[in-house]
Amino acid sequence: MSKLFDPNKAAILRSEDRLRWNNPSEIIAAARIAPGSRVAEIGCGNGWFTFDLEKAVRPRGMVYALDMQTAMLQILETHRQHYERILVLPCGENEFDLDDGEVDVVFHANVLHEVSEPEMHLREANRVLKAGGRLVVVEWKPGAGEDEPGPRAEYRMAPERVREVAEQAGFAIEETRDVGPYHFLVSGVKG
Repeated sequence: MSKLFDPNKAAILRSEDRLRWNNPSEIIAAARIAPGSRVAEIGCGNGWFTFDLEKAVRPRGMVYALDMQTAMLQILETHRQHYERILVLPCGENEFDLDDGEVDVVFHANVLHEVSEPEMHLREANRVLKAGGRLVVVEWKPGAGEDEPGPRAEYRMAPERVREVAEQAGFAIEETRDVGPYHFLVSGVKG
């Protein structure tokens, strides 16, 4: 069974109910994305966070929205007509079509648990960050019940595991904290 989100279910990613427990503007505020930043959003899906990231980096920043599922990128493209500071790019699981040191922030929400080699994946995130750039990982809290949203419990990563993988990939961890009832945030700086 694949851990990747099924693009055929993309409509549920835009539900009004989701705003109560996975609000993009609140999570991006918690991630402290500065105006003018160049942000690589890895695993952008259909754009749940992308459009709020674009608002956060205005007026001169840029969001590079990357996903390995073409169907998700196509959905995002249909919704981005009013957003000028977004560049949509395909990517591989461990290969991002960005230059070394190209971005200020790698924003990574609800994706790391889907990756087969998390350390290698975050090493690629490290490569595309400038010196002193920030990694922001938002993930599902472990221990989910059957009635909770998100991936199955066995796919989720504990905050300690996310920190460990990020440190192995060359990041100095700044903070770990809860962001909403079902998510936590880990941020680190490229060493």
